[in-house]
Amino acid sequence: MISEIGTMVSIPEIVLPVILAPMAVISVYVYRNADNFKRSFTRLKDILEYEATQRKSAFDKYRVSRDTAYKLIKLGSPLNYNTFLVFSGMIALILAGFCAGVLNNAFLAGISVVLWMLFTHQLVDKLYRSRIKAKIDYQAQLVLQLLAQLNQVSGNLVEAIERVIPSTPQPLKRELEMLIIKYRTNHDFDQCLKEFAANIDNRDIETFIHGIILADQFGTEAHEVISENANVIQERISLREELINETKGKKTILYMFMVALPMLFLFMFFNSADARHTFTQTVKGQYLVSFLAVVEYLCWYYDSRKGVTEEL
Repeated sequence: MISEIGTMVSIPEIVLPVILAPMAVISVYVYRNADNFKRSFTRLKDILEYEATQRKSAFDKYRVSRDTAYKLIKLGSPLNYNTFLVFSGMIALILAGFCAGVLNNAFLAGISVVLWMLFTHQLVDKLYRSRIKAKIDYQAQLVLQLLAQLNQVSGNLVEAIERVIPSTPQPLKRELEMLIIKYRTNHDFDQCLKEFAANIDNRDIETFIHGIILADQFGTEAHEVISENANVIQERISLREELINETKGKKTILYMFMVALPMLFLFMFFNSADARHTFTQTVKGQYLVSFLAVVEYLCWYYDSRKGVTEEL
């Protein structure tokens, strides 16, 4: 049986059908679940449109650019952005040399540089979201609800923040401490709040502080705004859980591409001289390998962006 499989693998003509077979299975899966995907996409689109209309420009003056350089700093990386680019570029050139020298694929050598630079930047974004932003988002939900309760009792937001700080874990604790330090050094409290909201990269905190500032401008009771915001946060937690549950089943599609296809390629490359010749010496084979690299990156990209959906 093993010898028969080896004989089939050694036939160049079977390379393309074997690799495309999993794609056909996945296409059937997508087709049969098209309605579910469409409902999820429509719902997500409505949420994004709603959030876009709710984001105000109150913090634009103080906003920090949350690019890769900003994320490297927040991650505590020993590399600044310029050094990061140099190291990434060196690795990209090594990959390009491997593709051109070993795989004899000039086209793949070119796109590997682009894919690697995109991958490294996206990897920093993923690490930032999982190690920094996710922690702040979770901590902010608890802290803001606690602030609502303390402010309702004391009626003093500054005092409520100071009472919350000791029980708040890092990294949000550090940001709250900086907020109080700036206020205690004769800075305007509203300005301190705006700078805090602009730098913290959290939607709930921005909404919370914007509500407080508007309440002060229009003479509304701040504790009512804070309590209402706490209720909104609780609803967002429930919505986030629903979105996470909806996206769980879609992991299967991505992982089939990310694991099955590379394993199949490596098996054929190292166990079949004919397949190896097809991949390295024919134009169609070289394009096929390049296509596989692009598909792998796209699968990894959409899997990493799943976390953005869960942050809604």
